[in-house]
Amino acid sequence: GYNFLGENTDTHDVLNHGTSVAGAAAAASNNLMGVAGVAWQNAIMPLVVFDSNGSGTYYDVARAITYAADRGVKVINMSLAGSSSSSTLQNAVNYAWNRGAVLIASAGNYSTSAPYYPAACMNVVAVSATDREDALADFSNYGAWVDIAAPGMLILTTTNGGGYGWAGGTSFSSP
Repeated sequence: GYNFLGENTDTHDVLNHGTSVAGAAAAASNNLMGVAGVAWQNAIMPLVVFDSNGSGTYYDVARAITYAADRGVKVINMSLAGSSSSSTLQNAVNYAWNRGAVLIASAGNYSTSAPYYPAACMNVVAVSATDREDALADFSNYGAWVDIAAPGMLILTTTNGGGYGWAGGTSFSSP
């Protein structure tokens, strides 16, 4: 992995968001403990693009997408959402797509039909969240730009320090 804020390999998760998303995606299975991710035999490449306040830039997200594509990553999950479009972000998505990557992004948690990015970029699978009744979760973004929905409430996943906990939001639908 790589930390694009510190320009180093320290990928320690200061928000617990990445750890929880990674657990939903690829926590080990068949080990009689914890939880199992949906793709438990796949490696995770942690790429830090948010600071300890949860803020980041499309520039760093684009750099992370390019970094992953250049290293042969075939599935890029982006559990993040911003309200404005970006040609820099779209160019990075296109670059990864043209190198054979599948890009998936959370639609966002603002209960709006307005497009959020990178989910609304071309060549990205946009994922909204469903609730316990398999209906659109009340917080989830929606609209014609969304491609698919997946469970996004009461997701049991990994937490910092080796524990487990409940999470929710489209960040957990996209993995």
